[in-house]
Amino acid sequence: MDDLLAVARILVNIEEKERRAIARELHERLGQSLTVLKLLLGEAVSSSPEKTRATLAEAQSLVNELMSLTRALSLDLRPKMLDDLGLLPALLYLFESYTSRTHVNVKFEHYGLHKKFPSEVGIAAYRIIQEALENVAKHASIHEVRVLTWSGRRWLYLQIEDRGVGFEPDKIPAEHRQGLDGMRGRALLVEGKFILQSATGGGTMVTAELPLPQKFRKI
Repeated sequence: MDDLLAVARILVNIEEKERRAIARELHERLGQSLTVLKLLLGEAVSSSPEKTRATLAEAQSLVNELMSLTRALSLDLRPKMLDDLGLLPALLYLFESYTSRTHVNVKFEHYGLHKKFPSEVGIAAYRIIQEALENVAKHASIHEVRVLTWSGRRWLYLQIEDRGVGFEPDKIPAEHRQGLDGMRGRALLVEGKFILQSATGGGTMVTAELPLPQKFRKI
């Protein structure tokens, strides 16, 4: 019971941090961009035809940026594709967006993912991989990461490996452990396992094993 309470506290703290970050993005980037867009459209109304075309082209470019930002924020809140299409399409979209944003290439290998997993297992897998990739982009100092995901009848396995700078897991300050604790918490919440292997100069490997419910094993 104590372990479950600790996991719950970790996940609540992480969710609050994510909400603050999204609220900041909404206020600073989305809000400011909408203000600029309003000014541009107001200018276009009162300008000459030649100036109006240039102003509308600028407004259109801003709208495209707003659409990309909205999609990114929506993905952070809850990947709709995960609910509608399943884990594999959601991961493929995540990797494409991640590489475009961070310039870190994802080498993805998978087996047995062409099926829809239980919601709690799918979201746990997605968030663990998402957080592991963010850690790679922030700390590993490399341009490629390997993601291996496969499913058996009883377990869904995840492995995220990089050959970056690595670190000593037992020497991480408490204030920098939130991401790692979040991945571990998500695995434990579905009664799974989480393993972290890293060493300075030796890269990092994150492994998670998520159990599949009894009913799902018969599919």
